Amino acid sequence: MPKVSVLMPSFNYGRYLPFAIKSVLSQSYSDLELVITDDCSTDGSKEIAEEWKRLDDRVVTVFHDTNHGLARARNSGLAVSTGEFVAFCDADDIWLPDKLKTQVEYLQRRPEVGLVHSDGLIMDGDGNLTGKRFSSEFHRKGQVTSGNLFEELCQRNFLCVPTVILRREAIQYAGGFDERLRSLEDWLCWAKVSRKYPFYYVDEPLVQYRNHRDSLSYNAQGMAHNRVKALRSLLDTFPDIPPQCRAKMFYDIGTSYLVLGDSKGALRAFIDSIKSDALQVRSWVRCSQVVVRLVRSRNS
Repeated sequence: MPKVSVLMPSFNYGRYLPFAIKSVLSQSYSDLELVITDDCSTDGSKEIAEEWKRLDDRVVTVFHDTNHGLARARNSGLAVSTGEFVAFCDADDIWLPDKLKTQVEYLQRRPEVGLVHSDGLIMDGDGNLTGKRFSSEFHRKGQVTSGNLFEELCQRNFLCVPTVILRREAIQYAGGFDERLRSLEDWLCWAKVSRKYPFYYVDEPLVQYRNHRDSLSYNAQGMAHNRVKALRSLLDTFPDIPPQCRAKMFYDIGTSYLVLGDSKGALRAFIDSIKSDALQVRSWVRCSQVVVRLVRSRNS
């Protein structure tokens, strides 16, 4: 069995796929299998995956007859994978040559750590480096990135997917990826893993992360809808989340409802935030704003 299973979901990313595949198979650490799950592409991605399977016996292919989304694609790859460690490289991202070597060595030295992630270089849709790092764009000031990160991850996602590698038992503990989510399935999984396992952050870029308009993150409505689902899932799964943290989570649910145009849903969430922590000032402010909006709407 290979030491590392690399999961690569792909849907109509044929223009990027060969670069992603090559970056994985060219790693300085070569004890791996690459599981490519094609989620019913129509752009020739399936044929690209089949060709690479003929060229390298470390490639495993899974083909969906219907498009199911990232969560199902990741789970399908996970189901056929066999490695002790599980890593991720989406079809539009690129690994730097020593990515796996750096992270596997750390996991072998620190058996208590469940997941290792790192910084990444951001590139545009054409593969040009922008000069920015993932951390400068997606980490808040003073972001805690190593250790016990459960409460941090209950509030926001700050892990770069293609940098993540974790132990198989850690992702099994999380139950894989929630297929009810069409985005943010990675965030929910990392948060669940962090409940039991400490994380470690490599403060150097190990990947090139593609940030482009085709990304699901550019769909504000879709992201808000799935953020509500992910946060409610965490609140239901872990009822002992500390009150201040729960209050912040309900606040985020409320702001997501506002993005969706659901003022009543937002009001309920802000009230739940205040019930969790009466000192949550911003929830009081938002609650007042929404009440005023609803009253005006009723009187107009």
